Amino acid sequence: MPAPQPPQSHTDLRLLGALITTSIDTILARFDDQSLWFPSLHDPDISESPAERLLGETQMIEAKNVIVAAAAQIVAMVRSPVQTVVEWSMVFHLPSCMRAAIESNMVEIVRDAGPQGIHVKEIAKKNNTDPTKAARILRLLANHHIFTELSPDVFCSNRLSSVLDSGKTVDELVESPHLRHVNTSGMSALILTHTDEAFKGSAYLTEAFLSPNTAHSTKAIDSPWNIAMKTEDFLFDWYDRPENAELKTRFSFAMACSGKLEPPEAILIGFDWAGLPTNSVVVDVGGGVGSTALILATKLPDLKVVIQDRCSVIEDAKTYWADKAPELVKDGRVQLQVHNFFDPQPITNADIFLLRWIMHDWTDTAAVDILRRLREAVAPGKTKLITVDIILPYTCYNEDQSVGAAAAPPPLLHNMGAASSMKYWLDFQMFVLGNSQERTLAHFSKLAESSGWKVVEVHHIPGSSLAQCVSVPV
Repeated sequence: MPAPQPPQSHTDLRLLGALITTSIDTILARFDDQSLWFPSLHDPDISESPAERLLGETQMIEAKNVIVAAAAQIVAMVRSPVQTVVEWSMVFHLPSCMRAAIESNMVEIVRDAGPQGIHVKEIAKKNNTDPTKAARILRLLANHHIFTELSPDVFCSNRLSSVLDSGKTVDELVESPHLRHVNTSGMSALILTHTDEAFKGSAYLTEAFLSPNTAHSTKAIDSPWNIAMKTEDFLFDWYDRPENAELKTRFSFAMACSGKLEPPEAILIGFDWAGLPTNSVVVDVGGGVGSTALILATKLPDLKVVIQDRCSVIEDAKTYWADKAPELVKDGRVQLQVHNFFDPQPITNADIFLLRWIMHDWTDTAAVDILRRLREAVAPGKTKLITVDIILPYTCYNEDQSVGAAAAPPPLLHNMGAASSMKYWLDFQMFVLGNSQERTLAHFSKLAESSGWKVVEVHHIPGSSLAQCVSVPV
């Protein structure tokens, strides 16, 4: 009799292990080739180091994604399903502790102590907290590799905790807490936006999903966050309230920091910007203070860039450009323009309308209105639309999502599993904060067609959750 064939799960476990081993070998071979050491979790942030730059190469990104996806799939296979599901049901304590560590200045207090670490009793003296509770917060974070516990109740900073660091002194934070995020990387602002507004709203996701008043609503103000905050204001209008000025500033810095979720200058990858004619006009619709436009304007000096946003944002943009590149505004290559993208588009000679991380803020009805306003303003024969957003993949195979994307090696999920988690987290950020969403390619293509556009190119950017869809008017 022939030997019994092993079940697929038996084979899959070995294949997943082999994928991890092969990918590690790929990464370490590249490090050996460059005579570099792979970064340690115990090192401080070295984001500008040669090792970190090496990890940003396309081949390294692909290998890292395979490791992340395969490792997570192995954990799901080998651990008790009861333990897995119960632990995931309590994972909300992690963002709670991250927020507590940031807002109590523990991140900076521990950082200032240096590699020898600091005892929680000393931490508590500096930020007037309870040492036992401080230890519990830091220990849960350390168990997820955020901070390191060197000895009982003694903690030091590490590679992950440094991401939460404002870079300021503790004295600066105590004296001017309202300036915590000014002149920083913005990363702590982004984390606090997630762990404060979004986290509070997420607690009411089920109510919004099931309530007869909101279950089928397409109104932005019928979001879980609205239910949590007991407000009928849209999030952006709520930020404009005088009493929320500090939160609005925090959100602005968080959005400016969002570019750190993708490789530097990722906007230049994909679409052939360099192929545009000299003096082409690029309109960055809803462009915020202009962090994306700054990359385009400095790297492509033959372009003219117009940044459009709400009045209050354009006021912030004036400060931003006065610091970053005042000469570009002075010579007219960059224009700052107050405009509501639900109103008729004033620029009718654009070569490119750019919508970066705009569509996901809005329900389908509102998104179609935005696209139609741009369609009304096209210059025949030359205007293209570039939307930069997440293309939400199915977890099964689908031809639409495979356009321009690398195939996942079996037995990984077709969407690369845990390596794609950011896309799904952000999808629910949008649901929670504005009853909106990230979209599949098929979903966005349908919206584009209903508003007079046709998707003709899709560019997936290595190392980024975002993709570029290039559309033309029809």
